[in-house]
Amino acid sequence: MYSNIWLVIFQVGHLEEQYQDWVHQPIVSKEGPRFFANDVLEFWNFVRLFTTTTTTPGVFGGGLLGYVIYDCTHYYLHHAQPSFDPAKYLKKYHLNHHFRIQNKGFGITSTLWDHVFGTLPSTKTADKSS
Repeated sequence: MYSNIWLVIFQVGHLEEQYQDWVHQPIVSKEGPRFFANDVLEFWNFVRLFTTTTTTPGVFGGGLLGYVIYDCTHYYLHHAQPSFDPAKYLKKYHLNHHFRIQNKGFGITSTLWDHVFGTLPSTKTADKSS
């Protein structure tokens, strides 16, 4: 079981920039304004706006770790066959967002923010069979 997790992490790291093109097939759109040429530098300076000099590295590291966990979960839900119930539920929930009800069910690692923002799909719609 744990070897699959390391395989996912290795694949995401190994693909580097190609990961975005491989997993996400974005609709053509104009990109928003960029303040720095580097994503890491942009995030670092954003964190610095809200933290002190001594807490910036910790908050930055926590945010980066959270994003990596989120991204690995997203990859796992798209490409793995979960064997335990919470992951099976999240995979079904997330794939419903992609293929059935694109305007609801935005949560990837949980349904919390869908509850908060009122984007939780109805159970009837989510369980509909093809």
